[in-house]
Amino acid sequence: MTAFIKESLFVLFKNPILFLLPILGSVISIIVEAIFAVELYYNNGNKVFFPNIIILGLFFAAFMIIYFQLNLSKQSVRLTALKNNNLGIEVLELFTIYSIYSLVLFFIGSYEGQLRETFSPKSDPFSLYTFKIATFQGIINIIPNGVVLILLSTLTSFLFGGWLVQYMVINDHPYRILKSLMRVLCYSAFEDLRKDILLLFLVTLVISVLDFVLTNMAVIHVSNTLQLYLYQFVILSLIHSFYAPLFLVWLFLIILSGSYSSA
Repeated sequence: MTAFIKESLFVLFKNPILFLLPILGSVISIIVEAIFAVELYYNNGNKVFFPNIIILGLFFAAFMIIYFQLNLSKQSVRLTALKNNNLGIEVLELFTIYSIYSLVLFFIGSYEGQLRETFSPKSDPFSLYTFKIATFQGIINIIPNGVVLILLSTLTSFLFGGWLVQYMVINDHPYRILKSLMRVLCYSAFEDLRKDILLLFLVTLVISVLDFVLTNMAVIHVSNTLQLYLYQFVILSLIHSFYAPLFLVWLFLIILSGSYSSA
């Protein structure tokens, strides 16, 4: 089971460019989040809305970063077989998977925001958006719902990440690929492979726990609410920018293993 970890780390060590796009994405998200939070802070309790063109631009920019990151990860593991000759169809189908993934994340994020609002002592948009639980009792109270959110986030990232990577490997129809993933999770013939998948799932679960903690709890002792929110957002973005390349390379190596590819 540790072979995939070692090989993934070796691939990242030999290809540091794999960190470039995730870091770029983190920088963009930090800048956008800082602008949005500061606007909320100085907007006297009123809501802040970005123009639709900016939101759409950020959405497509995020997709392009993921698309090129998938291709870089594919090249880093020396995958050259089964190329898709129709680039337009490949981009469209990957965009479809990514759009479904984004929609699911939106609903999960909305539920998390509503959950956090129940603990906020203030009802203005800035407080509701940036509130962090700082009391022991509050942390205890949010744990049950937090467990559900963490599992949902982990399963969503894991399944859609596997769906995207599997498509890059075999270039099959997205829905048939998802069916193939389900076979691996259910059939006894893939028991050894499931152990490798379980290890990656557990590591991803730890990242989701960190995500939930930094998003909803006051970890850093800073009195200023805006500074606390931005500091923890930066830390979380850096964690994601370093884990994302490892996650994708690890998935590629698992999916490229003989038993999975034959699924």
